[in-house]
Amino acid sequence: MNYLETLKNIAKNKEKRTENLIFLVIMLVILLIAINYIFFPKVEDKENTSNNDTINDNIMVSEEVAKTDLEQKLESVLSQISGITEVSVVLTYSTDKVTTPIYNTKETTKDGETTNEKSVAYNEDGSKKTAIIESVELPKVEGAIVVAKGADTVEKRSKISSAIAAVTNIAAYKVQVFEK
Repeated sequence: MNYLETLKNIAKNKEKRTENLIFLVIMLVILLIAINYIFFPKVEDKENTSNNDTINDNIMVSEEVAKTDLEQKLESVLSQISGITEVSVVLTYSTDKVTTPIYNTKETTKDGETTNEKSVAYNEDGSKKTAIIESVELPKVEGAIVVAKGADTVEKRSKISSAIAAVTNIAAYKVQVFEK
């Protein structure tokens, strides 16, 4: 009950009321900053704790670039076929790009038992860590849709279908060609 009496006395004293209000506001600001720091750690802390997430994000971005790069190359080549212009290509994939990192292995023997510990090997450039990649398995193309101006005959559609099948290593029946 002593605290309640002290608070009542402070509230009654008009001279210290403004000082107490300023002190209360300052304490609330400090409390908000502390809560923000505790519940929302710095970006640097997040980077250190989630290196694998960063690696996966980089892989996903490069995968999307590779997909559109292949589509753009096909569009460029197909537009060079006699009578074919304004080509658009869409490829569908069954699997995502799979990357295999290199692992550092640590073998320890204790009491006749051998244990192996694996950890991903990294290259460090200043504050950036990138995984060392052993192999990359590209995504598998499952089908294609091509829309082109001038693809009005069966012969031209067959040429386009054969070209796509040869580049992507899929069966010709999985390629659909339409007139624009």
